[in-house]
Amino acid sequence: MTNNNQVIDLVSTQVTIHRGCNRAWLQNHPSMLRAGFVPNARYDIEYGEDSVMLRLNPEGKRKVSATARGATIDLVNKKMNAYNFSNSVNWVITESTIIIMEG
Repeated sequence: MTNNNQVIDLVSTQVTIHRGCNRAWLQNHPSMLRAGFVPNARYDIEYGEDSVMLRLNPEGKRKVSATARGATIDLVNKKMNAYNFSNSVNWVITESTIIIMEG
């Protein structure tokens, strides 16, 4: 996965386990909003060998949740178990993309 956009921010969060799957989430962070990941924005997700890429796409299959606490990206599924998120997860935020990597 490649992304040539300039990095807006690097955010580190903890990963939790939900129903046996790694759960990584980011909620109403100013940098994700600045990158375009606002409530109801659509995006595609690509699971790579060592990272997960979220790329804004008006026709994307997924959508940033509009919760009472603001824009929320919540990733929890069996594919997330392929990554070693035991310590933390790093969210590399650039214009229109977010790359999620092991912390």
